[in-house]
Amino acid sequence: MKKVAIIGFNIFAPGGTSRSNINLTKDFMDHGFHVALYNTLPFTKTDIITLKYTEKIKQNISFHSIFDLGKRQDIDIYVITRESLFPVSKIIKHFSPQAMVIGEIHAPLDLLDESIDLSLDSIDLIRVSTPSIEEEFKKRYQFKHVVNHTVSVRHLKIDSRIISPKTSNLSVFSRFEDNVKDISYSIKLMDYLVNYLGAVELNLYINGYGPSETLFKNLINYYQLQRYVFLNERVPEESIYLSTSRFETFGYSIVEALAKGQKALLFPGEDGALKEIFPKTESIEWLCKDLEIDARNVLQFTQAEPNKAHYNELNSLFDKDGYIDLFENQYRLFRLRRRHSKNNFKLKEQEIEAIYSNISHTKQARQFDWAYSFYTTLKKWPITRGIVTNTRVKKTSIAMLESFEKLFAKKKEELPLYANHFFVESFHGKAFSGDPKYMALLIKEQLPDAKIFVSSVNQLVDMEIRYFGFEPLRLGSRAYLDKFKESKYVIVNGNTLDKAGKREGQIVIQTWHGFPLKKMVADLEDVKQREKELQQFLPRMKKWDYLLSSSDFNTELFRSAFKLEENPQLKIIENGAPRNKYLIANRNNLAEKEKLHLKYFNRPLSDKRYILFCPTWRKDDRKDITSIDLKTLIRRLPDDMEIIVKLHPLEASLRKYYKSLDKRIHCFFNELVDIQELFILADVLISDYSSAIFDFAHLNKKIIILQEDAGTYQKKIGWYFDIEKVCAIAGKAYDSFALAKAIILTDRRVDTYCHAIQTNLMSRDSLLTEQRLLNELF
Repeated sequence: MKKVAIIGFNIFAPGGTSRSNINLTKDFMDHGFHVALYNTLPFTKTDIITLKYTEKIKQNISFHSIFDLGKRQDIDIYVITRESLFPVSKIIKHFSPQAMVIGEIHAPLDLLDESIDLSLDSIDLIRVSTPSIEEEFKKRYQFKHVVNHTVSVRHLKIDSRIISPKTSNLSVFSRFEDNVKDISYSIKLMDYLVNYLGAVELNLYINGYGPSETLFKNLINYYQLQRYVFLNERVPEESIYLSTSRFETFGYSIVEALAKGQKALLFPGEDGALKEIFPKTESIEWLCKDLEIDARNVLQFTQAEPNKAHYNELNSLFDKDGYIDLFENQYRLFRLRRRHSKNNFKLKEQEIEAIYSNISHTKQARQFDWAYSFYTTLKKWPITRGIVTNTRVKKTSIAMLESFEKLFAKKKEELPLYANHFFVESFHGKAFSGDPKYMALLIKEQLPDAKIFVSSVNQLVDMEIRYFGFEPLRLGSRAYLDKFKESKYVIVNGNTLDKAGKREGQIVIQTWHGFPLKKMVADLEDVKQREKELQQFLPRMKKWDYLLSSSDFNTELFRSAFKLEENPQLKIIENGAPRNKYLIANRNNLAEKEKLHLKYFNRPLSDKRYILFCPTWRKDDRKDITSIDLKTLIRRLPDDMEIIVKLHPLEASLRKYYKSLDKRIHCFFNELVDIQELFILADVLISDYSSAIFDFAHLNKKIIILQEDAGTYQKKIGWYFDIEKVCAIAGKAYDSFALAKAIILTDRRVDTYCHAIQTNLMSRDSLLTEQRLLNELF
């Protein structure tokens, strides 16, 4: 009797890989194999009893810990079913060179971490799910022994007599990991269908578990879909399966839905893999992630009459023949190759220990990531803010945490420094916007070999980062710190995380986040506050290698505010700001405006006019950002005018208040906003002391400066220059009536003050800004 070992992380965990492993076990047993199950997590007696009786696996099976590999010499084939476990193939070859080792790729290739050691020198065969993935794997890894075959679905049966009834219920069954599953798109699609097209007969049921549950609750409330989208509630007996996942290498939940007689609405994946797996059939409708097209297809699909012939075309999915034959045929080829090979793997005891240690490292190191999240939570609460931000408490806590992490994590000096790695952070990970974002997009376009990592504080920011095709890293996490250390170039518009440090050979590019009107750091009017900020700021500023500037005047203010003379190696580049090159390039671009309107409003562009209100931040807590009654203001404006309130990231908690004022007043999640994009959408900007007014001037549109506390602000903060003298525009206090009048009336001075701002403050901003920066920096 031939023997096969199946190696997995945890066969009892819910999910497709566990189901695949159980099916694979049964398939091998049906073909006369003895199966040895190796689990990374330990088996308990209860686990074994449960597996034997729920899955009816009672004979020709044994259970082992992965750390016992090598103790048996009688196993013919080893199947490793998790990519992060592939390094144990070295241990297998050390003890059993005669055994064949098969690695199963269950993760999408685009999501395989490049740092994972696939150990292809000790693996004899790779199995993937589709022909295109096979070709891509061969090309990417220069490894020729690859076969394609979808996983077994032996636990399912399909009855071609089933007729799927007509229904308006949609259902999602998935792990709540929005970075891959993109369930947030399903929620946006429901908003478009229900709140825009009026398809109030539709219901969406989302069932599963995982880290993105809070995100989905927030989005359901944000789009006011509580009556139409339901989380983890009982799904009606009849529904259409919906999957908008970015990648699927098979999709057990999809096949299980089809087997039960459900129709399916599927996104084929960014790699198109699902269209290779599933046959052409009327029971499947394909989505494309264009809201307008997808909404039309959903409505047609839900209203289509049932067709009893749909399921005849699905039989190929449930064909069980040939799955184990694939392994046996490859095993025979391996035996033939083996006769002519003299390769033997020999490891030292410490090398074996290192492989086992690395397998357990990821899980152990992750347990400390909670600490930074916990710290940021405590920092938000008034009661605990003073304690956790105390310098002594902070230093002691960081030292303790780092000492624990060192027990499990790689030493920092062991991490390589990659010349093609770029680490990008906007506003300390609170958004993906500003110059770092536009530099990242340019690098992606012009340096195809670049690896770009983007900082993020939560899943809303993750959504924005993925919208542009990048993968987010959670601020302060082990992955964040490792990728930061591996990146030669660090691009930020604030200061870097202290615990990340800076290593030799690393280059920090500081873009800052706006042209200063109000005084900063070394120039603050409040002496006590000035000294405090300088003490904290100067050590961070000394990490900078480059600083971007938009003019001579801009550079002069930076030198004064940041005491740049204390960083003699710093080079200032006066080539302009990439964020403003975007504005200059798109100020008359209707297609860009249409795209942005769909992004922010989830609706096609209409003839509405938008007033953008961008107040600057005050250090004091406040219940509202202006004394202007916005409800009164909006009533005084024409019906085609609406207000967008853009809050400072530190006042994001006020969003719900402003969003609830009136249906014509909008306040988006700060994490999803790039203010440059709102500039393109806006017809008028209202601000006070924010640098937004200077960027906005590139669009040659009306600017209204609202100054409600000028005297107090001058004493506490102060201004660098008289804005009326330098920019030909004055600020003043308004009431709601006067402000409405200022918005409506034509301003003949728009060209004058916009030109003055462009000439005096932002003279180096141009269409060539980004390319010049790219040439000089990289």
